[in-house]
Amino acid sequence: PIYFVELSIKSLENLCKDWALEVKKEFNADLVIYIAKGGYLVAKPFSDIFNVPLVGVKAERKGNKVKDLIMPLIVKLPNFVLNILRKIELKTNIHDKYTERNIVLFEELNSVDKNSIKNILIVDDSVDTGYTMKLVVDKINEVFEDVNVKTAAINVWKKSGNIIKTNFYLYEDTIIRTPMSKDSKEYKIFLKIYKEK
Repeated sequence: PIYFVELSIKSLENLCKDWALEVKKEFNADLVIYIAKGGYLVAKPFSDIFNVPLVGVKAERKGNKVKDLIMPLIVKLPNFVLNILRKIELKTNIHDKYTERNIVLFEELNSVDKNSIKNILIVDDSVDTGYTMKLVVDKINEVFEDVNVKTAAINVWKKSGNIIKTNFYLYEDTIIRTPMSKDSKEYKIFLKIYKEK
C-alpha cells in the first residue's frame, strides 16, 4: 500500500529540526546543499542545527513544463482526487523515462571556502527515481575534491536504491504533501519564504 502524509510549514520545520539533531550524532556536515526548490525547507533546519552554510543546486528535468501549465487547475481539486492522481503518476513510471537532468549550481557556492569543506550533506524532499540525487552527487564530487558526501530526503522510494543509496530518510514509499508541493494550500507561502531567502 502507498501511504500519504501531509506536512504544514510548521510541522515540517519541527520534524526536520528533530531529524537534524539525530543525523548530527552520526554525521556532521560542513556544508548543506539543497536541491531547489523542494529541498529548501527540509535543508534549512539542517544548516541551522549544524551551523554551516546552506547553498542550492537546481536539477531540471523534461516534463515539468506540462505540470506547470496544468497546476492552476489541479490545485483546485480535493485532496482525495490529488492522491489518486499521484498514485497514477507513480504507476506510470514517467520519471524513469526522463533520466536526464540539467544541473545548475547556485552562485552562492562560489563564496564557500572549498578547502575547509570535508563533509557535505545533500538534501531533497523526496528521492523518487534516484536520478536527480545521483547527478547532483556526481556534480558536487566534480566541484569538491576529496569530500565525504551523504544524502538525505524526507521520503525515499525503494526503487531509487537501484540508482543511489539515500543515507538518511524518515519515510519510505510514502506520498508526502509538503508546502513545496504545488498542490499544497501553503505553496504560495512557501514561494514567498523561498524568494525572500
